[in-house]
Amino acid sequence: MLGNATLCSSVFTSFASVVKKHSFMSNLFSEAHQSGTAYMPHVARVQPWARCAARLLRGPLFDDEEELWHKLSIYKTELIMWFEQIAVELIIDQRDGYAYLKQLELDDKGNTVGLVQRRPLSYEVTLLCVILRKMLDEFELNDTSNRNLYITRKLLRVELETFFKEKANRMKLIKELNRYIEEVAELGYLKKLKTDSTASEDDRFEVRRILKARFDEDTLQYFLTQMKGDIEA
Repeated sequence: MLGNATLCSSVFTSFASVVKKHSFMSNLFSEAHQSGTAYMPHVARVQPWARCAARLLRGPLFDDEEELWHKLSIYKTELIMWFEQIAVELIIDQRDGYAYLKQLELDDKGNTVGLVQRRPLSYEVTLLCVILRKMLDEFELNDTSNRNLYITRKLLRVELETFFKEKANRMKLIKELNRYIEEVAELGYLKKLKTDSTASEDDRFEVRRILKARFDEDTLQYFLTQMKGDIEA
């Protein structure tokens, strides 16, 4: 027994000498030793809507992400209040099934907290967004039997080619078309309906109604006027 006690004392002394090299850990060890209780690190209380908030910070949330959309519906008030504290507005459209964040302006110069990244769009990507927004308007006006608008990669190419008269520009468009479509999809405006990575002219996409929020009627008319000038030039 004495041998065991001596061994335990030796181990304890060696351990204590290592701990004392770090004052913070030494204090914690000393306090726990004196009180006779083990040290337990503080665990933050995670809000039940935390994953939903993190998802919104990465981009728009849609109702086909059922678990997170359900959380959003339950904790809508808490999420709105939390985002307001960091000068960000949570916009939810229950009817069309999307939610996204909009930074609030802090002054008359339009400064924001810089939390949500602003991405400048190329001419081609902007043009594609405007074309999709116009197609969505026409679909909602003429087709009352279907809820969603679906288009193919081929149709997108045909619509875009209208604005590129020169052969060299059209060839560049065809070459880069897949990249433009991917950029629009990353913004949340298109949803590819198949999961494999191969690209085909028959690929189908759902046009997301969040386009109506990001490109309102005034913005759409402005770009349509610009586009008309490009065609006539």
